[in-house]
Amino acid sequence: MSVRPPQFTKTPDQDPLAAALEQEIFSEKASTLSRLTKKLEKALAQLSEANDDPDATEDLKRERLAQAGEALWHVTIQRELCGLRRHREFNDHLNVPRAVRLCMGPASIMKDRILR
Repeated sequence: MSVRPPQFTKTPDQDPLAAALEQEIFSEKASTLSRLTKKLEKALAQLSEANDDPDATEDLKRERLAQAGEALWHVTIQRELCGLRRHREFNDHLNVPRAVRLCMGPASIMKDRILR
C-alpha cells in the first residue's frame, strides 16, 4: 500500500467547478475537525469531573476514559485527513492525559481493555 502526501500546489488551469468542489470538501473537513475537537474537549471535561468526584464509581471512570479515548481517535483520524500529521503538540495543547492517549480507539473495545 502506498501513501501519497496531500497535494497543496495545483495547476492554475484547473477546471473552476473542480476547484469549487475541492474548496467545499476542504470546508467540510475543517468543520468536521472543529466539531470533533469540541466533542473531545467535552469528553475530557467529563473524564476530569469523574476523576475528581469521590463518589464516582470505577465503572463510570472507565467508561469516561473509553469515551475520551474514542473522541481522541476520531480527532486524530480527521486531523490526518486534513493533512495535519503532528499530533503531540495538539494533544499537549488540549492537555490530553497520557491514559487517554494510551487507550485511543473504539470505546466498545477499549472499555474492556482498560485495567481495573
